[in-house]
Amino acid sequence: MKTTKFLFIWTLVLLGLVAVTLPSNAQDDAKKKKIRKAVTNSRNFNFNLKYLRKNKDGGDDDLDFDVGGTGKNFMLVLAVDRYKYWKSLKNPVKDANDVKTILMKRYGFAQDNVYELYNEDVNLDKVQQVFAKLKQKGSGVDNLFIYYSGHGFYDASFDEGYWVPSEGKIGKTGSYIPNTKIKQYIKALNHRHVFLVADACFSGSLFSEAHRGYIEKVEQVKSRWGLTSGNLEYVSDGKAGQNSPFASYLIKFLKDNLKDKFAVSELIQYVTVAVADNTEQHPIGNPLKGVGNEGGQFVFRLK
Repeated sequence: MKTTKFLFIWTLVLLGLVAVTLPSNAQDDAKKKKIRKAVTNSRNFNFNLKYLRKNKDGGDDDLDFDVGGTGKNFMLVLAVDRYKYWKSLKNPVKDANDVKTILMKRYGFAQDNVYELYNEDVNLDKVQQVFAKLKQKGSGVDNLFIYYSGHGFYDASFDEGYWVPSEGKIGKTGSYIPNTKIKQYIKALNHRHVFLVADACFSGSLFSEAHRGYIEKVEQVKSRWGLTSGNLEYVSDGKAGQNSPFASYLIKFLKDNLKDKFAVSELIQYVTVAVADNTEQHPIGNPLKGVGNEGGQFVFRLK
């Protein structure tokens, strides 16, 4: 009898404990659900928790985020075919516009970030002003493509090359735009990548003597590259209404490319070989010397 009474009392005690514990656990579960919901749906912190899940093959899903951003593409176009003292040219403005059009159409250059100077506007004062604007606008993640087409001049006595503006006087280098000044402007820019293309005579003095070594992830490293239509030599303007031989192959590569992205060295490889094999010109493409190149490369991306 005592044993039966004892078992009865312990049964009541156990049932009481269960009755107390179940609501408490239910409340804790409810709190956890509320906390989890509040975290995953927070309007201030929208966490992506997919890294906690496995993919169908049993592996972890890759996180997809952009650490540094791709930046903006800027373009500076300078072209002169009307000269007051030098012989006028046929195609520089057409070449420049054709290059600009293909870059805007296929490679993500927006009109708001395109700066243009043509003919009489290509002078030392306005060139300095436009570089000042670019310095103010550009940042350490942005790209800048510069295209110049027009007459060039080389003074061997001082080893100095020049761009000849519309009103540049024959034999008066003080009225020209020296390569050293252009490089000074480029060195001062904040852009991560600058790629200068010059379709002009005697542009080879812009470059480094040599380029050695290889760097992985070239897009992440600062670069200052150039491509010219020839070395210290005369280059062809082409037939009226057409592109110069140099511009033709540059535009062809940009039009025909099917890759999502390519480094500037790939474009240079094509253009220098194609022009040298089909004309008397010898284009050069290398890092610019003395302007802050660190071994990276400008990378073009299809839109």
